[in-house]
Amino acid sequence: MNAIRRRAPGAAIALVIALASAVPAAAAEPTRSVIVAGPSTQYPAGTGCDFDVTVYRPKGGWTAITDFSDGREAIVNHVVERTITNDATGATFVEVTSSHEVDVIIDGDYHGTITGAFIWQFYPGDVGPDGSVLDHLLALYIRGSATYVVSGEGVTEQITINGTMTDICAAIS
Repeated sequence: MNAIRRRAPGAAIALVIALASAVPAAAAEPTRSVIVAGPSTQYPAGTGCDFDVTVYRPKGGWTAITDFSDGREAIVNHVVERTITNDATGATFVEVTSSHEVDVIIDGDYHGTITGAFIWQFYPGDVGPDGSVLDHLLALYIRGSATYVVSGEGVTEQITINGTMTDICAAIS
């Protein structure tokens, strides 16, 4: 009986330590959101290109966003195939995107990397791939990788792109 009593306080202490360490682990669980885009979305002039465009998507595309307690955010994007159409001319650009992105917020700015095939939308005031401040819209389809800093207000402050780039608006204008 003495052996059981001697182990009981040790077991109780071990249980308290295990529960105390489990609480922070449970609090650190990431949260995930999955977004499934509709079959089409229209972008008025000035939001994607200087002219109206419509994006057509087949079923099966999705984006998963996972937020971690340490401030990282991971984004996985998978679109089977997407057709971007100039509404005025009917010209199209067909692309497939599949990418993985990780952001860390530092002093309110998003510092990140993205790899795969993806679209990066630039607006007037953003720093473009050549380091100059843009005075126009630019939608690039990129196959490769990018590292970037985007302000909390959504302004691209710095970007380095490795891979191929296609100017979508120029391709369908």
